[in-house]
Amino acid sequence: MEWMKRLLVNTFGAVTFFIKYKKHVYMIPVAFLLAASLIVFITAATGHLFKASGNEAPIDLQPREYDISGTTIVLDPGHGGKDPGATSASGITEDEIVYRLAGQLKEELERHGAEVLLTREQDTFASLDARKVEGDLFISLHSDAMDDPSVTGFTTYYTYPHQKKFAETLNNALDTRSYFRNRGVHSMNYQVTWQLDYPAVLVELGYLSNELDDRILLTSHYQELMVQGLTDGIVEYLK
Repeated sequence: MEWMKRLLVNTFGAVTFFIKYKKHVYMIPVAFLLAASLIVFITAATGHLFKASGNEAPIDLQPREYDISGTTIVLDPGHGGKDPGATSASGITEDEIVYRLAGQLKEELERHGAEVLLTREQDTFASLDARKVEGDLFISLHSDAMDDPSVTGFTTYYTYPHQKKFAETLNNALDTRSYFRNRGVHSMNYQVTWQLDYPAVLVELGYLSNELDDRILLTSHYQELMVQGLTDGIVEYLK
């Protein structure tokens, strides 16, 4: 039995040494496994269509039918051309992501009768001054990056008091669809909102510097959810 005791002691010592001094070997695979598990958990949890508390009624995540004829909506896909914006961990740039989503949102809003204008074409740069386009509602779409990769979530910004209600309504609608943390509604002097005297907002849909935000933002399913959330918010505000 002495050999078994020595084997157990040696094995314990080897395992302890490995855990203590070989973090560079196992921490990266462990981190990827944890991230993958988190993505699976989030996907499964959101699929139940319920908020996390009580016996609340299920949230309807299906597309709805609206009539917003006679409304002109300006969509501003951030950056573009020589200004690609933030770059995701997967190599896709911010201007590509938000232009793709703006195109989907344009189709959806037009399906409900709205006139939709884009401030720029694909792979085209537009100055901030050129993004001053007249309409009834204005939405600037972005997906930022931060030095701190732990920053996650979506945020809605406005400039003037008369724009706040639109920002709040849009933010609430996104909250019913988004998987991300709601970072709230904030006043900010972004030129694309302060140069307009009608309801205008800037939405940060997520942070490409966060690996989880990045991967989820690039999925077609999540982009469809964001299109529906933005559409719901627009319609709710117009009521």
